[in-house]
Amino acid sequence: MDKIFWVLPGRLAGRSGPDQDPWDAASLHAAGIRAVLSVNGGDMCRPEELAGLGINYACVPLSANAPPLPGDAHVCARALPQARAFVTAQLEEGRAVLVHCTAGKDRTGLFLSYFLMHSARLTPHGAIEAVRRVRPIALSAAGWDAFAREVLADSALRVRR
Repeated sequence: MDKIFWVLPGRLAGRSGPDQDPWDAASLHAAGIRAVLSVNGGDMCRPEELAGLGINYACVPLSANAPPLPGDAHVCARALPQARAFVTAQLEEGRAVLVHCTAGKDRTGLFLSYFLMHSARLTPHGAIEAVRRVRPIALSAAGWDAFAREVLADSALRVRR
């Protein structure tokens, strides 16, 4: 399917959202997607249409500010574990997951980096680089590279405690 980039081939992908690049739920299904995670407000997603095709859906918004504002790290720190729990459960059921925001680069890049950091035990830098190998424009909005590194480093510290 057009616009999909696979971080874990056949298992975990990212994409721009239907509010920027319209998608067809049947095409997502044909591409093997069986779960969708919106890390924006789920703009133009149709959960009932996805459900009708057997595609599970969750919406766990992350901060949309560029550059990030004070308090945005707290919003993300609260939301990322919830989003990870959804994705982990879907993957454990053998369901390929598509993660999206609007452009599929900053919020999506942050979540995918966070997921790889925790599931593959990568450093924040290593996780970001893994995402950028398949999505070179990841975390490119004003302030998002430094913001993601801060959020991921804080998350790594919490895991070690």
